[in-house]
Amino acid sequence: MKKLLVDDDFYNKLRNFAVFIPIIEIDGKDHILLEVRSAHISQPGEVSFPGGRLEKDEDFKEAALRETMEELCLDYNDIEYMGYSSMSLNSSYRHVKSFYGRIKKNFEDIKYNEEVESVFAVDIDYLKDNPPIRYRSPYKVDYPEDFPFDKIPNGQEYRAWRGYSDLYFYDTEPVIWGLTARLLKNFIESWVIDEK
Repeated sequence: MKKLLVDDDFYNKLRNFAVFIPIIEIDGKDHILLEVRSAHISQPGEVSFPGGRLEKDEDFKEAALRETMEELCLDYNDIEYMGYSSMSLNSSYRHVKSFYGRIKKNFEDIKYNEEVESVFAVDIDYLKDNPPIRYRSPYKVDYPEDFPFDKIPNGQEYRAWRGYSDLYFYDTEPVIWGLTARLLKNFIESWVIDEK
């Protein structure tokens, strides 16, 4: 049988990224540390976790830890790695895996590099008690003008599969939304289950 290249084609399109969900203790309570992205990188002003694209011969966990050390000016010993959280794959082949752990520094001692405008922290108890708002956005199939409707059953009345994207928003200041909110939601849900 001829070798099928479907898997290779799919995996070659993937753009792999990793993020780290930092837990930091403030006044005896666990918080999630988040970044506001600086003006001179993509998506300026957005809230995100430390993270970025995988480098050559690097796995997801290594990338998450490296990016966290770079962005938050930390040493390896400043991070207590705790585990894998979740992943996301979108229609543009952006594949993101998230990991989590503790930052073993005081919040006021956290510094950051030029990719970060500022940092802030949100109490995990607040996030547990205030889940994100979900907005469901349907995908729209936008056929080109020359699409051969005459060759398919029901022509222009063909009922294509309709998918959707769930967009999450946390009511925080600054607002946490999009992929960051989705990964945070997944993490908080797992954290609550682990507490039981």
